[in-house]
Amino acid sequence: MSFFYGAPIPNFESDMIKLIHHAIDSNVTFLDTSDIYGPFTNELLLGKVLKGRKENVQLATKFGRRICGWEE
Repeated sequence: MSFFYGAPIPNFESDMIKLIHHAIDSNVTFLDTSDIYGPFTNELLLGKVLKGRKENVQLATKFGRRICGWEE
């Protein structure tokens, strides 16, 4: 939802929250993310989306990867 697909669109966060809620309401139960896809943007977004709904999904993540050239 971010980084690899270009700059965020206007209303990015609210649109992505609606999209993920729609996916969960449509019985999507497996969400996969990583800090490498942001950095950090998608995991923070999923944290907001899953408040009160986390028992309905399985969340996978990856960590410890580095992309050369990113300043932390």
